[in-house]
Amino acid sequence: MLSRSRWMTSLLAGAAMLGLAGKADAAGMTKLSVVLGYIPDVEMYGPEYALHAGYYKAAGLNVTLTPAGQGVDQVQMVAAGIATIGIDNPEAILAGVGQGEKFKVFAGQFQTQPIAMTCRKDSGVTVPADLKGKTVGVKVNAQPYYKLFLAKNNVPADDVKTTTIGPNDVSLLIAGRIACEITTFAFNEPLLVQQAGIPTTVLPLGKYGLNAQADSFFVKESYFDKPANQATLVKFLHATAQGWVSFYKDPKAAANFIIDGHFVDGLDRTQQIFQAQQQVNYMKSPLTAEKGILWLDPSIWDETAANLKAAGVTSTVIPTAPILTTSILEQANMPKF
Repeated sequence: MLSRSRWMTSLLAGAAMLGLAGKADAAGMTKLSVVLGYIPDVEMYGPEYALHAGYYKAAGLNVTLTPAGQGVDQVQMVAAGIATIGIDNPEAILAGVGQGEKFKVFAGQFQTQPIAMTCRKDSGVTVPADLKGKTVGVKVNAQPYYKLFLAKNNVPADDVKTTTIGPNDVSLLIAGRIACEITTFAFNEPLLVQQAGIPTTVLPLGKYGLNAQADSFFVKESYFDKPANQATLVKFLHATAQGWVSFYKDPKAAANFIIDGHFVDGLDRTQQIFQAQQQVNYMKSPLTAEKGILWLDPSIWDETAANLKAAGVTSTVIPTAPILTTSILEQANMPKF
């Protein structure tokens, strides 16, 4: 799987490639520019399928999808007006709000944070308390997550040995020199280790005090405040949800669609099928079964905001209530899974 690292580069040169929302083209379609949460792999299946299946067109939308990944900052693109809709992680959105940006979040893809700790099954670690006396490989950029993870699960840091590992290194875990590794993507490193013949146990950080609704949909507050734009967002979200329905029904077929469509180079079919089959469970919750997919959970956002303050990312706990809205979800008739 390609790296999920992000950093800021100049994006203004790409602005001419993106349509601006709220304006109609010659065919009377409403133009809408969307910057995805990642490259067009199964993580972004819903919008990609909605585009290629004609769901956006049927809704009267001329949608442009821009992949994210290396060199793309969704928060900056939305803030600068280069893209109208951004799909990004709450940590980045809230950090932007902490710097003075005003956004509205109107949908959330993941119900459980897919960032995780991956452990060898033979280490015996099944819950955080089992880490006592074990050695954990900690990626350099994972130190804040690791410290919070221990603190929130009442594991004294002195009870656990640590060693620093590279951003994409699973060799120490495979070799048995460490019991666990943090942070990992629940759909990537576990498969690599399993392919080496080592069974794994995955501890999603979202289940242990560090939850976040990864890949949340947001726009500028000034855009959202116009009723006509809200109607556009309802159409967009309804069409996107239609795209996700086939994913929920057959994750393997969804992965094959992405691979066979050649949306991006470098994807592995086995990994994408594994990810799709695991990912669907991270996108479901009792709330999505009751209300519909992509539903926003204010309690998760409050948890994320508190964690950002605890990690020193923001100077205060960002109030989430003014940022979140379920009005678009309520009008979009979201399918329930």
